Amino acid sequence: MHEIVIAKPRSLPTKVAAGACNLARLIFIRWPQRRRQRLHLLEMTDERLRDIGIEPHQVRQEASRPFWD
Repeated sequence: MHEIVIAKPRSLPTKVAAGACNLARLIFIRWPQRRRQRLHLLEMTDERLRDIGIEPHQVRQEASRPFWD
């Protein structure tokens, strides 16, 4: 016979820890990735940008955005 186990809802410390992990991931992984991607776009020629469907003015707008955005 199988025993039924009901999972407890996450406690507040567990939720806080999960939130802290998500924030750390955002800070140490996503922000540098965004910055590198935006710098890479700035290095591309206008012709190459148009090949991938992006206009040069869009790249300048994207590159001027803050790293957390």
